[in-house]
Amino acid sequence: MTSEIGEFLRAKRERVAPEERGLPAGGGRRVPGLRREEVALLAGISPDYYVRLEQGRARAASDQVLDAISRVLSLDDVERDHLRVLARPAPSPAPDARSSRD
Repeated sequence: MTSEIGEFLRAKRERVAPEERGLPAGGGRRVPGLRREEVALLAGISPDYYVRLEQGRARAASDQVLDAISRVLSLDDVERDHLRVLARPAPSPAPDARSSRD
């Protein structure tokens, strides 16, 4: 099962060429764009943390981390705001006690 944040980040990684960030293009890339490890390196976070974030397993990512990822991926304001929403989903509402009595 693919998370929405994962789909979003993968799509944004694909559109950034490694050369645009000063990295060697390197042959043998299976997919276009930046690798997860490259995004993490450029954002100043651990590759493991980035992978967890992309998989939707990291909770409460800081503004600094999300801003760093946004810069690396050249997100515009709308995309950056969308990333924040995806990274910090609203808590599920508590079940209404009254409805369970019906």
